[in-house]
Amino acid sequence: MSSIAKLKKKWMKDPKVNEAFEEMEPEFEVAHALIAARVEAGLTQEEVAKRMGTTQSVVARLEGGRTLPSIKSLYRYAEATGTKPVIHLVHG
Repeated sequence: MSSIAKLKKKWMKDPKVNEAFEEMEPEFEVAHALIAARVEAGLTQEEVAKRMGTTQSVVARLEGGRTLPSIKSLYRYAEATGTKPVIHLVHG
């Protein structure tokens, strides 16, 4: 187990940290999907930015997981990476 994984495991024992992490789960899921799409396409953030007509720092913010990107941004990112955005609503 990496030192980062060990640290996360330790922090997750704190109820406040665990709650905050769970609240950010949607942002983390979107960030993970964006990064996976870019990596699978074999692109750098700079290349995605160029295809989107924006800057690398904007792509870094989209992939940062601190906020949810707009639907328009998701579609632009998907087009830049050769993917298709799919949104599902499920009962849970």
